Amino acid sequence: MERFVDRYVNREEARRRFGEEADALARAYLRTDPLADELVRSFRTGGGRSRELFERALARGLPSIEAPPPALVALFTELERLPPWLDVARLDRAARVYQRGGLATMFVLSAWSLMNGYHSAPAVKPLSFTRQLEAMAPRRLAETGRFVTEVSQTRGMQRFARGFEIAVRVRLVHAHVRAALRESPAWRSEAWGLPINQADMLGTILEFSVLWIWGLEKLGFRLEAHERDDVMHLWRYVGYVSGVEEGLLERIADYETAARTAELVYLVQPGPDEDSLALAKALREVIMVNARTPGERLRGRVVQRVHDGLVWAFNGDEIAGALGTPHREMRHVVRPLRAVVRTLERVRRAVPGGSWVASEVGNRQVRAHVAYLLHREEPRFEPPARIDESRGGRAAVRPG
Repeated sequence: MERFVDRYVNREEARRRFGEEADALARAYLRTDPLADELVRSFRTGGGRSRELFERALARGLPSIEAPPPALVALFTELERLPPWLDVARLDRAARVYQRGGLATMFVLSAWSLMNGYHSAPAVKPLSFTRQLEAMAPRRLAETGRFVTEVSQTRGMQRFARGFEIAVRVRLVHAHVRAALRESPAWRSEAWGLPINQADMLGTILEFSVLWIWGLEKLGFRLEAHERDDVMHLWRYVGYVSGVEEGLLERIADYETAARTAELVYLVQPGPDEDSLALAKALREVIMVNARTPGERLRGRVVQRVHDGLVWAFNGDEIAGALGTPHREMRHVVRPLRAVVRTLERVRRAVPGGSWVASEVGNRQVRAHVAYLLHREEPRFEPPARIDESRGGRAAVRPG
């Protein structure tokens, strides 16, 4: 009988609803990103020279390097190969749709995408071990905002664009973290799967795409069917550059398929543990950490309450409650927000050029907000300095 990792819960229900897809997803908990992992291994033997060659290849391409090492050739050959399904024009159309979300995007990604992800204890273990959200929460979240912002620019995923570059850098950071965690005696592969595995990488792409679509529509934004599909096309390519396997990327080829995959991913996830609660608390408190004046602190408390309400409205009572989110009464805040957004959406759709204006304004809003969070100091997307092996808490796993 095939042995699955402990985190794979609700197996029979998943098999009943999704068939072989359920077990196929569970097997991905034990697969990572061989090309990036091999390159990181070469860094250890090649020292600073290997890292220098990576930077040159990323900035100028493989032809700029004489006799590049095999691991570098393997990774960049894949990165510079355009997959046959890619439609570059759709990437730019999707970017304009994504930009329309404006500051609502930041609320959706924080209150739904990230908080929903924290409900699965094993998925956030790498963050717990690297202390990336407790010790460096504001900076880490600002870097996530920069990543999302840059990949959703028009031409942002072209070969030498900033979005493409960041996606590759994040891929290498993940490989560095994997290498450190796989050597740690505190990492429990039989319970959690391999660190930053293929299934969790796919889950991250779904958080930034399907949950983003659901969140914006819940807030009153209007997305056409072809716009949803274009957004999925963009994030499918981001996933490709980030190291997600082609077989898994086929499961997000269009919105309907991706929505079904998101339902499966949620169904087989276990609940939160103490690390999850700590990460959720750190995320909630980021709003106040960035408040510098009495006025900003007052505004921060209001925004924090709105954020709490959206966590309840987006995730539902089970997840929001399990993560210790306060102010359940604020869940109704989604109603006045939806009324305002629907009014603006009617204007956008009625006025010629309204969608273009909405994209321009929304993009400027998000870029300005991310710059504020970063204190105008651009992130380097480097691996964490250390691994905290005391963070090996047990995940709360329900029987499968």
